[in-house]
Amino acid sequence: MIPFGLVGDKPFTIKEGNFESTISPTFGYSYGGVVRIGLTELLALETGLNYNRRNYRADHEVPDSNLVGSDNLGYVSFEIPLNFLVYVKLGQQMYMNVSGGASVNYNPSNIRSHINPGGGKDLFIFEGRRLSFFDFNANADVGFEYRTEKSGTFYLGMSARIPFKPTLAVASEYRYGTHSLVAYGLIDGATFSLNLKYFFFNNKVKKGPQFQGGPIEQ
Repeated sequence: MIPFGLVGDKPFTIKEGNFESTISPTFGYSYGGVVRIGLTELLALETGLNYNRRNYRADHEVPDSNLVGSDNLGYVSFEIPLNFLVYVKLGQQMYMNVSGGASVNYNPSNIRSHINPGGGKDLFIFEGRRLSFFDFNANADVGFEYRTEKSGTFYLGMSARIPFKPTLAVASEYRYGTHSLVAYGLIDGATFSLNLKYFFFNNKVKKGPQFQGGPIEQ
């Protein structure tokens, strides 16, 4: 997952009093298994199960106290996509495909971290809370694949995931003893990613008897 603001989340700043935090997406990753169901030679459905980890950095600042600090958090979700694919044949073994669809995501937990920038009573706290256990994305993919006769299919492409509503509520807090300042914001959870996929060779089973008789018959 690549922090690309035109499609994915953009950095934004939340502020309370003289305390502010800038929340920025950083590189994340996703892995899982995919199943394709061929409808025709150039049409297919794709589904599967993916583990996604979106990473964010919070840069905290209290200008009046000359305090700065940064922290990182990772947000995990599990995705089940359903996409409709259209292939364009570019050569004997090379294909381009585009797809669109939707996915349901399961968000298992909230996230929280804290740092002590000065080693004294100053504390920065960064927290993210899921807005629901389940949410939904709109999906768009484009890529190229090379199909071999016996070694499977190799795919390289790009994808975007756009949630239908924000996925994470964030709070950033500066605490000094009993004094506290808290700023709030929302993270949409949109992502842009580079995809590498490998599809195993599909050896179609021939119809009819599978046993071939040898030279000696009884």
